[in-house]
Amino acid sequence: MNKKSLLLLTSLALSAVVFVGCSNKTENVDSPSKQEQTSTSTTTSTNKTTYPITFDAFDSEGNVYKQTFNEAPKKVITNNQTSTELLLTLGLKDSIIGTGDLDTPMLENLKADYESIPAIANKGDVAKEVVVGSGADLVIGRSASFKDDRYGSIPSLNEVGINTYAQLASKMNAHISLDTIIQDVRNVGTMFDVQDKANKLADSLQNSFDNIKSKVPTTSERKKVMLIVNYNGESFTAYGANASLQKEMLNVLNSDNVIEKGGSISLENIISSNPDHIVYVTANKNASVDVDALDRLLAEPTLQSVEAIKNKNIVSVEYTELMGYGYRTFNCLEKLAKDFYPEIFKN
Repeated sequence: MNKKSLLLLTSLALSAVVFVGCSNKTENVDSPSKQEQTSTSTTTSTNKTTYPITFDAFDSEGNVYKQTFNEAPKKVITNNQTSTELLLTLGLKDSIIGTGDLDTPMLENLKADYESIPAIANKGDVAKEVVVGSGADLVIGRSASFKDDRYGSIPSLNEVGINTYAQLASKMNAHISLDTIIQDVRNVGTMFDVQDKANKLADSLQNSFDNIKSKVPTTSERKKVMLIVNYNGESFTAYGANASLQKEMLNVLNSDNVIEKGGSISLENIISSNPDHIVYVTANKNASVDVDALDRLLAEPTLQSVEAIKNKNIVSVEYTELMGYGYRTFNCLEKLAKDFYPEIFKN
């Protein structure tokens, strides 16, 4: 599997799966009405976690399952890039025994730590049996990956003593508040008993978020925005307003997505929707076309009357920033704010 090896995880499969920190009881309940999860943990004045603690985990169907931790997880599998980045940022490298694919290049300051951890997914492929046989006591990441043909459904993982945690902002078909990403940071800090580090990061994200919200002009006309990916000059893809997290990001910026439902679009779609701004999303899998996509868009003769092209209002962001449900969302939000309102958000 290139540099990162599956040998470590497959060798672990020879031993029985034992998880001393997970409650044997898993409860399937209706989806809660509020978005933020709440922990039943208590903390001392020194921000130390008192176990057991309980969090709700949810799958892409909206089913919610109680997850009880009797101690901090010690053998963790991350099912997406932003959960990996969060744990590494909180100094939890030694707790991670396997990771999923990278959608975009790993942050430079986390690269060495990331490369020391085995990958259990290659180009999206991962076997639930590998996860179950790894000795993991927690799988953490986006809700859509908790399926039996991926990392395993939440009930099937719970049955063998593996806890789960789903990123709050990855909840499907629900209104998403960006505050949920900050809550994830605090929840993970409590879960792993690293609350000082987690709260420091969460506080900085909150400050950044509050600063952006305070500056965005809400009385001006809302901006029309198009989010596109994998531009090859003919057909390409747009992310639609049905993507909850990205819809809320644009809403914070007093903006709307001009494409209602994501999918393949054409140059004619750009012309007819006439966006004020175009956000181009880069990803590892599209590297060959991403390298000069912005230049080709700006030079396309048929698009010269489009407001975004005419005014060169086009900005590039990474998939992990825009679509990843992690703390880099706020870096992306700031980048978009500077592009949409350069007179307000000066460098």
